[in-house]
Amino acid sequence: MVWRTMEWNRQSIGRRGEILTKDIYRCGFCGGTGLLSSKKGIKCPVCLGNGKVKVNPPAVICAYCNGTGKRHPRTTLTCTVCRGKGVVSVGSKQIEACPTCKGIGRVRGMTLPCLTCKGTGVIPKKKR
Repeated sequence: MVWRTMEWNRQSIGRRGEILTKDIYRCGFCGGTGLLSSKKGIKCPVCLGNGKVKVNPPAVICAYCNGTGKRHPRTTLTCTVCRGKGVVSVGSKQIEACPTCKGIGRVRGMTLPCLTCKGTGVIPKKKR
């Protein structure tokens, strides 16, 4: 039997637009540490210091913040789409990339989330 060790902070949970089926994930805002990196000893406001967040499956990685949980890189503002979790629950497993934003969660040249997909980057597939 071969044992493998995985580094928790750099663990890949999936790709953007891919369906995720677990219900507990690493906190995107603190990177799973439970502490804010810029402030010494301050617990993460998203996971409350646990390092893990709970999301109802099925879910996808937040396209608006790319799973970081932060509104802009290197800030202490949580993402408005996933509320800092880095993962967003979607209603169905039958999804496709948003035609308006092309799956990136925002329309090019704008800083607000896409109105069609609400920043998730995916929409439910249309029945044909």
